[in-house]
Amino acid sequence: MPVSGGIHGGAPRAGRAERGLDAAVDAAVLLFALWTLVYHLGLLIRPPTWVLLACWLGAAAAVAAAYASRALRHGAAPEPPCPEPPAPGLSAPPRALALTAVITAIAAGTSVGLHTSGAPWWCAWAFGLVSVATSAACLLRRRSPAGGAAPGDARPAEPDGPAPGRPEGSGADEPAAATAPASRWGTPLALATAAGFSVASLFIVNSDGDDAYFVSRSVATAAMGRIPFKDVIFTSGRTGPTAGEPPVSSIEVLAGSLARVAGIPATSFVYYLMLPVVTFIAVWSVWRLARAWAPRRAPLCFAIAAVYLLWSGLGPASLGSFHLLRMWQGKAVLVSALVPLLYVHLTRWAERRSRRDLAMLAACGIAGTGLTSSSAFVLPLVVGAAAVPLVASGRVRDGLAACAALAYPVGAGLAVTLLHHDTTVTGWVGSASDDYRWVLLSAAPGVLAGCALWLAPWTARRGVPALIGAGVAAVVTLLLVPGMLGLAADVTGAGQVLWRTMWVVPAPVLIGLVATVRVPLPAGVRRGRERAVGVLAALLPAAALAITLVAGGTPVWSASNGSVVASRPSWKLPPAQVGTARAVVALARTGGVVVMPRAYMRAVPLLTARVHAADPNSHYLRNLPVPARFVEDRRVLTAAVRRPGGRKPALPELRGALRRAGVAVACARPRDRHGLALLEQAGFGGRRRVGDLICLFPKLGGRTP
Repeated sequence: MPVSGGIHGGAPRAGRAERGLDAAVDAAVLLFALWTLVYHLGLLIRPPTWVLLACWLGAAAAVAAAYASRALRHGAAPEPPCPEPPAPGLSAPPRALALTAVITAIAAGTSVGLHTSGAPWWCAWAFGLVSVATSAACLLRRRSPAGGAAPGDARPAEPDGPAPGRPEGSGADEPAAATAPASRWGTPLALATAAGFSVASLFIVNSDGDDAYFVSRSVATAAMGRIPFKDVIFTSGRTGPTAGEPPVSSIEVLAGSLARVAGIPATSFVYYLMLPVVTFIAVWSVWRLARAWAPRRAPLCFAIAAVYLLWSGLGPASLGSFHLLRMWQGKAVLVSALVPLLYVHLTRWAERRSRRDLAMLAACGIAGTGLTSSSAFVLPLVVGAAAVPLVASGRVRDGLAACAALAYPVGAGLAVTLLHHDTTVTGWVGSASDDYRWVLLSAAPGVLAGCALWLAPWTARRGVPALIGAGVAAVVTLLLVPGMLGLAADVTGAGQVLWRTMWVVPAPVLIGLVATVRVPLPAGVRRGRERAVGVLAALLPAAALAITLVAGGTPVWSASNGSVVASRPSWKLPPAQVGTARAVVALARTGGVVVMPRAYMRAVPLLTARVHAADPNSHYLRNLPVPARFVEDRRVLTAAVRRPGGRKPALPELRGALRRAGVAVACARPRDRHGLALLEQAGFGGRRRVGDLICLFPKLGGRTP
């Protein structure tokens, strides 16, 4: 498919297949934004979920009809052309300034990635500040009067040779094979990768304790047919919602509502239907950002981004772990799909200035709010990384208009602050170095992510992408300065989750951009061999990056990452745990509380809203607005069956906790003889083997039921 656009100008125009999928993804964002608006209205009037679905479908039909009517009256609006490459005349920065920017970028990236190996932390943020300042000085140099263009329209020209990081041979004479249109083989690659990720998401099992909150909301919605306003993890709405988890996100209720209408168990709907769809969208979003930002060879940029996602499974907070292992959670959809999409639309808005792109910015802000309450501080960082450089380059109106994406998340955050008495997220607050290591990792992956971050102004396409790359580097550098995150924690009360500020970095694409750097051709290459040698030189950076990521990373499906590859599509818990928990829940016929080892209690909120586990997740238990005795009772119950060799509670404590909590079934592992004996002494009996556990029941009149 033919593609227009210069190597150094705007992004290549997408082919027909790409435009169709792009439109489908944008339509999905718009639909979810509409649902979020309907859902937030439902928080006020509290109708049944079928009413919310009907209003949503009606609103979607009205918007579609209005769009179709406009298209019939005015004709289908063609995609605005990409801006042409800037005319010569931009004054080149001093080579010393450009060299300083690149060298300090590499120094900062190396220091931040090797901090766990002893590199001083001050080197990371100090070199980062120098790199950001010098890169900004290069980007914002005004044209000479003869040029007449606005500042920031392009990266500094290179009349006397390439700048550092842009090796010799980076002109328009690159071999045609190395600059093949992205649509020719990039689209099939992106489609195959997105489909592969979607299928793999069904088979990789990596249990996450947060599902006790996220999936349980879908389960409760499907069971009740209404929005769950209060706690559904530990009680059937008898207590208020978990502190720090206001009911802002709408994605869980949407999944539960659709599952109820379809007659499908909510957990199966989430894991088998929603998961592969959002995974596909997330991968396609990475491809869109690669197309928008890569100055050349977008398919190679995308391929390296995919390799990074697959081999960045070193921890539960890494981008790879969120991308493939947790895509049913709204926060994972935000970082994996919406953040790249938001950068795409920010770039398009700044380059094309169309109303459609501005509307998509607003829709992304609404959709982000419906995914997670963390959007209240993540999206302002993302938008600020684009808006501030645009304003600094003289495009004040463009930068201010881009803030349309902030109106809804900021407004929702203010509303939550005013209406909820406690929005503090309790828990351990990590330092800036911890936050970087959790999300962007350390050692080889951390060094690559750091170098790619601070080199982004030099590896991204000229113009708006380079400006946004500089803005992202500036935002992260400020976050890494000692004391900045502590100040943010004091102001927002979100200290325990402020590590999510690192989500502002689209690390997969930034690392992929390094693969687009041209390698200079040898001086004595024969004329007939230029094409073959040029292709080989174009592949060298990508091959080096791929080898480094595979050798220094951890696959997301690795057992060392807590993952298991199932033989068939599976829930995101080990099947034995799900089966045992299901059997125990079935024994609690009249409802009540069940007690099991923690691994089995995790599954209970995914199965039912009628029976509750004593403590499926301690984080949500300690943030529950209940008396201290409620929390202590459940801790006592958990300690009684936690592990065979663990410390057990005193008999009077256990007897009182069992009575006050209303325990219907208490189970322990067969080899936990002490725990089983303690339960019998506390008034339980009738031992029965249930799956992997031995279960006991409360005695009624000296007899067990």
